[in-house]
Amino acid sequence: MKNTKSNRNANISNKKVWNLCKDYHKTEGYKLEKIFDIYLPFWECKQKIAMEKSLEVDRFSRIILELVKNNITTHAEICNFLGVDENSFVSMQFHFLLKNDLLRERDEQIGSYEITYEGLDFLENNSKIKNIEIFEFVYYLIDDLENNTESLRQIKFNPNYRIDEVSAGLNEEFSGYNLLQTHKLKKNGKAKTIKHKRQKPTFAYMSKQRNEFANFFGENELFYDFADNKLETHRRSICFFSLLYVNEANPEDRILETRQSPKSVKNFKEPILEHKLTKLANDYLHENPNFV
Repeated sequence: MKNTKSNRNANISNKKVWNLCKDYHKTEGYKLEKIFDIYLPFWECKQKIAMEKSLEVDRFSRIILELVKNNITTHAEICNFLGVDENSFVSMQFHFLLKNDLLRERDEQIGSYEITYEGLDFLENNSKIKNIEIFEFVYYLIDDLENNTESLRQIKFNPNYRIDEVSAGLNEEFSGYNLLQTHKLKKNGKAKTIKHKRQKPTFAYMSKQRNEFANFFGENELFYDFADNKLETHRRSICFFSLLYVNEANPEDRILETRQSPKSVKNFKEPILEHKLTKLANDYLHENPNFV
């Protein structure tokens, strides 16, 4: 019973898409011939990244720097000025400032500090403190299909945002793509699959795109380097509606459109056209005319 309901919903969606899109290319001389599911190939990539992060300096740490700058330099003097116990939480601030080279201990007197050039620069120019952190970064690539030479910037994507470049408002309304494990796909007889290329993304390829990684991150996080030379990859697929249009004057002239379906996204609203994936699908059809 559950499968019957699922098939019925799929048929309703196909009918809706047909009615919405049948005349989409009519003025160009194309008619809609059929609609089917298509599974497009993607790669999930994981690798360790060294990130340069901006650290916030709390109020007490800033006050400590000001005090040392103004010759209140010992641990006891600073704590007395602040009205706190010498073994209080302020010890954490001293450790933070020493670790980030804003203060240093004087060799001639234990528990006495002097401000560094970095500390002075921070106070005078309100410069940001940078720290290097290593974490596992997960990102996704569109498989290059038929020897496509798109750059990393053009083929990488975040599944929580549209693959096409759209406004921030449209991305806020987007529910995210449903990425499927390729080896567990359950397809019906009419569905088509574009297989992954044999050669998966390699660290050697990604390292050549080093500069473009900087575009992946926000203002407070900057790509510093790859932490090691390991790259973990997994095959993934997304199911879309595929619409085949045929030129009525020349049947060999065909357009293969890619649109979102209930299987593509977490919250399906309408069969939105995927421009970038449509281009890739048409390139693939041109190289493999018997695919459809």
